Amino acid sequence: MQSGRATEKTDVYSFGVLVLEVLSGKRPTDASFIEKGLNIVGWLNFLITESRQQEIVDPNCEGVQSENLNALLSIAIQCVSSAPEDRPTTHGVGQMLESEVMTPCRSDFYDSNSD
Repeated sequence: MQSGRATEKTDVYSFGVLVLEVLSGKRPTDASFIEKGLNIVGWLNFLITESRQQEIVDPNCEGVQSENLNALLSIAIQCVSSAPEDRPTTHGVGQMLESEVMTPCRSDFYDSNSD
């Protein structure tokens, strides 16, 4: 992001922010973050330092399997790592989603073995 060039790692970071938005029900620059000088990733990092990362999940997510929410949160945490080299590849994100979150289904349009 600092170079102003889009890379696979910046795409992965952006995807992580999107997942955090979905999990929390908040925008990346929600007013509650701004008044504390944070954004959604800063809020997540704060919660992680206090071992409260589960608090990022919107209570309205009731009915969703907690294993899926935990897997999505784990993926998001990896995607928004401050060190780009620690972020997964887009292919890796897809594999994690497939193995940890989505129920695999057969499709003529999707081949999980393709790169």
